[in-house]
Amino acid sequence: MTDKTQAPHDESPVQRPTGMGSIIVWTLAIAVAFGALVAVLQVDNWGNNGNGLSPRFGIDTAKLTEVDPALIAYVETQSIPLQMDVVHAIATDRDNRLLVAGDSVVQVLSAEGELVKSIPLASEPTCIAVAAEDHPYEGRIFVGTGNRIELFDDNGDSVGSLTDGLDEKTALTSIAVFENSVFAADAGNRVVLHWDAEGKQIGVIGTPAPDRGIIGFVVPSAHFDIVASDDGLLRVANPGARRVETYTANGDLLGHWGTASASIEGFFGCCNPAAIAMLADGRFVTAEKGIPRVKVYDAEGVLDSVVATPQMFSKGMTNTIEIRDDHSLQVLDVATDREDRILILDPNRREIRIFERTTASDANHE
Repeated sequence: MTDKTQAPHDESPVQRPTGMGSIIVWTLAIAVAFGALVAVLQVDNWGNNGNGLSPRFGIDTAKLTEVDPALIAYVETQSIPLQMDVVHAIATDRDNRLLVAGDSVVQVLSAEGELVKSIPLASEPTCIAVAAEDHPYEGRIFVGTGNRIELFDDNGDSVGSLTDGLDEKTALTSIAVFENSVFAADAGNRVVLHWDAEGKQIGVIGTPAPDRGIIGFVVPSAHFDIVASDDGLLRVANPGARRVETYTANGDLLGHWGTASASIEGFFGCCNPAAIAMLADGRFVTAEKGIPRVKVYDAEGVLDSVVATPQMFSKGMTNTIEIRDDHSLQVLDVATDREDRILILDPNRREIRIFERTTASDANHE
């Protein structure tokens, strides 16, 4: 049935160019399309060719990587090469052994760097932790792989997996074990999950709650670290907020420290610190990306000293700064051992680099 309310159709034929006119039209169309393609290909999306602005609008990256020598309180005493192509995470155990997760394996090394054993994995790991003496399963190894945590006893034998509360969005980036609790940072869901010793989920930490002062975790990339300490509190690096937050096991926010700053005292870039650890006296160790450097802060979050400068992580031992998402340098991980040595997992050199505090700086610290 015809709808008589419709406007009449124009039945006149479309006039199309023919002959020489057609050739001219198509030539112009092709030229315009080619010009557009060339323009797109020449766009410098990442600014590799500079921003075209006057130098007074630029960032002096050399200044950003400079460190006052008086702040450097650690010296590198040992480096341990790793027989792995890709390394992601480091932890220590009660015997001061070093555990490194990478490729599709966990390598266990002695404190001197000798390979003790290798634990094969079904997929590439992203994080690792070891239960201490205060945990019901002392020595148990927790390895994050994708959206599950694989469990191994201290001999490296599989004892199951932890999956409660993890889903297809989960991206595990850090694990912390304390007393009867297991915590894991999930960058995909931007929360920290809490389980009991048997693997039953008992809580979620970090869900935004303005009435409790919790802004939520700002996690632009897969670098979202946590650490549990002897005081029973959980420290969480909130990288997008450029600060470290302190939570109870029940998820109450007790406080935070850290500022966004280009100075050595603060955290530079979109999302730092990328990794954190703690020393026995409650001081914090932080590792950053963008400007790769490792620092120590006191228990209140005041800069104490510098462990390693950016120049120590650049391939040519020159100034290094990366402020884009596609970092060519992989991101550092940090841990501490029972001797309070600072262990830096350097994925670019595929080494464990061990730093110890100098005697002079110890005297000043006291």
